[in-house]
Amino acid sequence: MAMKDGKSLIPGGENKYHSIFGDGPAYFVSASSLGPALVALGAKVKLVSAKGPREVLMSKFFVVPKDEASREIALQPNEILTEIIVPAATVKSSTYEVRQKEALDWPLAAASVVLVMNGNTVTSAKVVLGHVAPTPIESAQAAAALKGKTITAATAEAAGKAAITGAKPLSQNTYKLTLAKVAVKRALLDAVKTAKA
Repeated sequence: MAMKDGKSLIPGGENKYHSIFGDGPAYFVSASSLGPALVALGAKVKLVSAKGPREVLMSKFFVVPKDEASREIALQPNEILTEIIVPAATVKSSTYEVRQKEALDWPLAAASVVLVMNGNTVTSAKVVLGHVAPTPIESAQAAAALKGKTITAATAEAAGKAAITGAKPLSQNTYKLTLAKVAVKRALLDAVKTAKA
């Protein structure tokens, strides 16, 4: 963490790959490509130590470190992750990642969506953004924008706009707002298209 006079150098420095959500002190983005999908699916992890096993929701597994000595995950000392538990459900889902290159590159933004449908109407939705914050970030605003609607290009675009509510881009990463919106839109359209195949 680059600091000068007790202040982070990231907001005014080289920050084009950093977080667009939050006010710091953590400006990094979660590197987990599976995290957004597992959060959207309501998955849990089983963690085991000498004290015994415990289960943690994926939405609580990723954490923002409080300081340089803290972890980015809720794994305690002497614990190991032994299992990922994904609940069985009849849903439509998809993940879309935006990258500079197709191979061997970290996503610049990603979105995972899970839709519970009644016919063509969204009964409930989860929209989780990745690579734009220190943890996968669930957007209640995007989910609310989808509830009771049919997935069309227009509703998917509206959900993408809703998903970036509260974003605070830094001096060089405003482009991530557009990438996050596009990732949500394309994940939603793909979830519906894939489910029909």
